[in-house]
Formats: sequence, C-alpha cells, structure tokens
Amino acid sequence: MKENMQEILENDNMTDKQRKKLKMRKKLKYGTMATAVTAVVIVVVILVNVLVGMLTNIRLDLTSDNIYEVSEETIDYVKNLDKDVEIAISVEKDTIKTLLGTSEMMVSETLSKYEDYSDHVSVTYFDTTKDPDILSKYQEMYGGNIASGAVIVSCGERVKVFGILDMFDIDTNLYYQYMYGQCAFQDIITGYKGEQLLTNAIMNVTDANVKRVGLIEKANSDYIFSATQGNVYAVESLATLLDDNGYDVTRELDIASSELSTEDYDILVLPAPVNDISVDASKRLSDFMYNDGKYGRHLLYIADYTQGDTPNLDAFLKDWNITISKSIVNDAEDKSQVVNTYDAYYSSGRSIIAPSVTIASQDYSGSLENSSLPVVAPFGRPIIEEKLNNGKVVEPLWQTTESSTELVLKSTDVSEEEAAEKKARTVACVVTNQVNTDGTIYESDMLVLTSLSMVDSMILSDSAYNNGDYVISALNTICGKEDSGTVIASKSITASTLDITTEKIDMIKWIVWAVIPLIVVFCGIVVAIRRRSR
Repeated sequence: MKENMQEILENDNMTDKQRKKLKMRKKLKYGTMATAVTAVVIVVVILVNVLVGMLTNIRLDLTSDNIYEVSEETIDYVKNLDKDVEIAISVEKDTIKTLLGTSEMMVSETLSKYEDYSDHVSVTYFDTTKDPDILSKYQEMYGGNIASGAVIVSCGERVKVFGILDMFDIDTNLYYQYMYGQCAFQDIITGYKGEQLLTNAIMNVTDANVKRVGLIEKANSDYIFSATQGNVYAVESLATLLDDNGYDVTRELDIASSELSTEDYDILVLPAPVNDISVDASKRLSDFMYNDGKYGRHLLYIADYTQGDTPNLDAFLKDWNITISKSIVNDAEDKSQVVNTYDAYYSSGRSIIAPSVTIASQDYSGSLENSSLPVVAPFGRPIIEEKLNNGKVVEPLWQTTESSTELVLKSTDVSEEEAAEKKARTVACVVTNQVNTDGTIYESDMLVLTSLSMVDSMILSDSAYNNGDYVISALNTICGKEDSGTVIASKSITASTLDITTEKIDMIKWIVWAVIPLIVVFCGIVVAIRRRSR
C-alpha cells in the first residue's frame, strides 16, 4: 500500500515528459519479456517439428529383444557383399499392412536395414497381377510357381523363395483362430526370424560353391519311411533345416526310379526305409559314393525303430563297417531327460524319455554357436562297429552313458528290457572312406543318425537342443562347406513391444504442425486484446 501511494505521489510530481519515459520503460520491460517467451515457444515448436519429421527417417528400436535391429553377423556379411542381390516381395506394401497389421513394421524395417548397409542390395515390392512381367522373370529363374506374398531373393540366375509368413514363429494352437478372423496376426506370433531367413537366402544365392542335396523320400511313389505324421514332419523339418543353411535341396527323389547322379548331387539323404531297398538301389548308392573313383560324395543315413527287416540295406551298411541293432537304447540308472516330440495321434507335442547323450567327437562340432547345449536321441538305436579291413573308419559322434542298456524291438513295438551289458552305446557316427591317389586324398563319408526323432520337428525348432546345429556342423565339415548356418536366432516377441504405427505418427504430426501453433496463435491474440483494453 505504501509502495502504491509512493508511486502515485511520484506520478503527481512528474512532468509529462517524465511520465512518457516511465511508460516507455514499462513497455520495453514487459515487451522484451513477452518477445523472449514467444521466441522460446517458437524455437521449441520448430525443434519438435524437426524431431517429428525425423521419425520416418530415424528408427529407434526400444524393444527388449531388438526386434527391429539386425545382428553384427548380418551387418558384416552384407557390407562385404560384392554381388548384386535383389529382394522382391510379391505383394504391395499396403497389402502387407492389411495382412500382418502392426507386425508389418518388423518386415519393412528389416528389409530397409539390408538396403542401408549395402549398395548391392535392392528391395522392391510388386503385385503379381499388375506386374506379370516381373513375376514371369522370377518364375523362370525359380522354375516353380510364385504366389502372392512370397519373398524372392536372387543373385544372377540363383534364386531362393519363401513365404512372408515364414518370417514369423507362429503359435499353431491359435493359427486357426486367425484363419477364421477371431484374432489378429500379431496375436498368434511368438517369434520373428526374418533376418535369419533373409541372410541365409543371401548366403545361398551368392555362394559360388553351393552343395546340392538329393532327399530320397519315396519308394515306388510311396513314402520310403513309416508315414506317421511325426515322421513326415521330421523329414520336412530336416529339408527346411538344410535349405535354411545354404544347401540346394531337391526333394521327393524315388529310390526305385530316380537317377542318383553324382553330377546332380553332392549329398544324398536316406531317411529310414521301412521296407528293404532292392539290390539295384543298393548298388546305385555304392556307385554314388564311389563316384568313378573320384569319391567326394556323401550320404546322410537315418535309421529308425519303425523299420522292418532290411537285409539288402543291412549289407550296404555292413560294407561301411556298421550294423545297427534291432533295439533302442535305455538308461538303467535313470540318467535320462524328458523331451517334447511331435505326437502323430494328437497333432501336438508329447513328452517322452530320452537317454542322456554326450558328444563323443568335437571334430564335427566346430561351428556350434553354443556348445554347452545338449543333443538328444529319443528312440536311438545302437550302432555296432564291424571290424573289417576295408579302409573305412568309424568315428562315434554321440554316445550314451556307461549305464545304458537296450530294449529289444519286435516289429514296431518295444518289449521288456533285455538283460544287456551296461555300457556306452554309439547312437550317431560318421564313416570315412579315403583313398590316396598319387599323393592326393579323395574321401567319401556317411553320416549316420539312428532315429528320425533326432530330427523331430519340435526338437529342431527348440533352441534348448543342439540337434539341428550339430547336423549342419557335421555336414559342413564333411563336405567342406563354409559355415553359413543358423547362427542368427529367432527373436522372441512375446514380451510387450513399442510399435509406432503410421497412424500414430500422422496424429503426432498434426498435433505439432497444426494444434500447437493454433494454441500459440490463440494465446497471442488473447494477450494482445488484454493489452489493448488496459
């Protein structure tokens, strides 16, 4: 009150000139402050606008498993590419968004990373109906039908094709709900393996020395193995494993009629013939491995407890110094573990007991990413080494514990435990046949597994086991293939992730570019009106 009275008295004693100076001083004081505040607000708005504008160019991965990033292995490989690689998606981007929902961002972000890290990688999207010339170009290279929603990776005349949905691990229990529109796609996915598939495909199409695999699935047009759904899925999973790891796989060869040519294949796969093979088929397998004295060919043979009597096949195996017992291994001291395999009757997983198995040789496991993970051999049959003086050498790969025994097989049923000696038993091995010609060593090899359950679809997809990685590591070692395997793990997406969709970005843009400036303008008008009324 005293201060106000003092100001009034001073104003009364002031001249008109002094009053004008005081008024100007007050205007300058408050005007400068208002100008400064306005300038700060404008700067903040500009900065926010710049940051929002950068959202479409700068992509930050804030997910727990770095879903939107690619690994250092991929970055190093892609940066060192010296060949042009085309990645073509046979569907338009908007259609992918409709199909995958917010999960589309995982695919688009991964693809953009490959382009960012290499000038040799190009990504295009096309519609199979609107762009028939592009489709026919890739179909001619592929030699098969390419449907909408395919991912096509090509380099020169080599091409790999897989479906865009294959880039995700899917909860099969929820898949039918998705198919009937009862849930969104992002609700049924549990993992993302887009980087894994893309990098392996690039490795495959740029490999100058790709290894060719012939998978013998048929005998006189029927499945050569016992055609349970579990076995069918196991062979499917094995083919996928080989394909994903850079092998060029030809499927559905027929042991009775297909030409097992050494010109076409480096490796043959023979999965557990349920009936005996013919003498002619046995000879053609031997000729393949001999390769006119040049050797250099390989066989992956898988036995199984579902096989019947196979004297011709047994004679072929004996020539390679092995006999596979008509029994399965069992652990007498409960040194076993529970594993999940595919149940053919319930179309789901089932728990079974598998004996404890250790890796007996490290010579074929050099490329294992995590050597501490176990291998498992459910229903494995013991391998007996035959001491024949023919130059072939048997090396055990997987062995049971010293406490293991055997269960005798009667047809496809397992009887009571046999009173067998407790000892370590070999359930996987490699047999090497070498010849020294004028100082040059030529070699053919047979990799032997003794149960289709060793490559069961659920075991191969379970990251807790090394079965799939070991098979690939052993084959890579045998045939001299550089490691190009599945070193890139699937990324779990069961945890909550931060998804910024295009709609959200557009909303933020409108708020920053329109709403905030209008609010600032409105506040400025209100302040101006209030000043005028004083």
